[in-house]
Amino acid sequence: MKAVVWRGERELNIESVEDARIEAPTDVLMRITSSAICGTDLHIYEGRMGDFNGNVIGHEPLGVVEEVGPAVVSIKKGDRVVVPTHICCGFCYNCVRGDSASCLITHPGAAGAAYGYPGMGPYKGTQTELVRVPFADANCLRLPGEPGDDWEHDFVLLADAFPSGYHATELAHVSTGDSVAIFGAGAIGLLAAYCALFRGASEVYMVDYIPERLKKAEELGAIPIDFRVGDPVEQIREMHGRQRKSAGPTWRGEDIMGGVDCGIDAIGFQARDRANPDREKPNQVIEDLSRLINPNGRLGIIGVFVPNDTRPVGEIEKQGNLVVPWQTLFKNNISIGMGRDHDERYNTQLRDMIIAGRLKPGRIVSHRLPLSQAPSAFQQFDARANGYIKVILDPHQ
Repeated sequence: MKAVVWRGERELNIESVEDARIEAPTDVLMRITSSAICGTDLHIYEGRMGDFNGNVIGHEPLGVVEEVGPAVVSIKKGDRVVVPTHICCGFCYNCVRGDSASCLITHPGAAGAAYGYPGMGPYKGTQTELVRVPFADANCLRLPGEPGDDWEHDFVLLADAFPSGYHATELAHVSTGDSVAIFGAGAIGLLAAYCALFRGASEVYMVDYIPERLKKAEELGAIPIDFRVGDPVEQIREMHGRQRKSAGPTWRGEDIMGGVDCGIDAIGFQARDRANPDREKPNQVIEDLSRLINPNGRLGIIGVFVPNDTRPVGEIEKQGNLVVPWQTLFKNNISIGMGRDHDERYNTQLRDMIIAGRLKPGRIVSHRLPLSQAPSAFQQFDARANGYIKVILDPHQ
């Protein structure tokens, strides 16, 4: 079968690899109809997560079950399914508590396994034609419809991007009437904004510097903030302040609350230096959010932070650390939530909202391309060029 294989820093090949096969009675094989490129794939592509030579990349698949292991009871051949990035067993200490991203069985000796991800088990990636799904009863989410229908792009995002965006709003406890600032208008940030508005946020500010991303944020109902124009904290405070003044006595005596109720970091360790966007500054976002979130506010961190960055920007980062303004966060009683999303906790409910027509996350998809064009798609996506926001690969084009 054909697959996207990593061969070094910014080097991908389309290669023939051994066909996936049933390895355990609880497995199924899934024929891929769509496989998305994630921002985390870019960290691997750039060589920032260590040696991954010869491995298939990708972790966001949608497809149809082609073969079923003898111990699988709820999935049958021909079922349309999506599977979560984080592979779970469904019965370990963490899985039964809803913490499926920290499964203790699928990657023994560690907490958490994933497809096509360095350090998270021996599982091949999903940018290919056929994928083995372990513990299929726990991992396969059954879907209506047929491949290529109007739900195709919505359903593939259930593998990772959509639950991750929703998880960000859970981490920040976004609720009705909240003001929210999200840093990073990639797929996860955009979907976090989409979910925040769905959850009743009164206003959502989206901070980035890529024009196409900011335009998409505005299409979703967020307020775009281009940090090249000036300090995004001051931009948001000024906009928010205009609303306070127009509200008259409603806001009397509340000047200290001129920021936002909730902040979300949807970037992580590759945050850009606002003074020079060509340069990284890993603690830029946490610095800005600590200045922006109101006292007693909430911070959700969904952006990726890797334990061993192969190209750290400084000595502190080389140790896997960041300079974080803890004193400001502590003084203002900021609640902080962070970490990988527990896909299984959200994907059934999000699927049902898609089917009901309440949510359409596929609005953020910018390109659908043949699997054979993956190397050029990664180049464009990595360069944040030509409107590449969320790319779906099709093995059958």
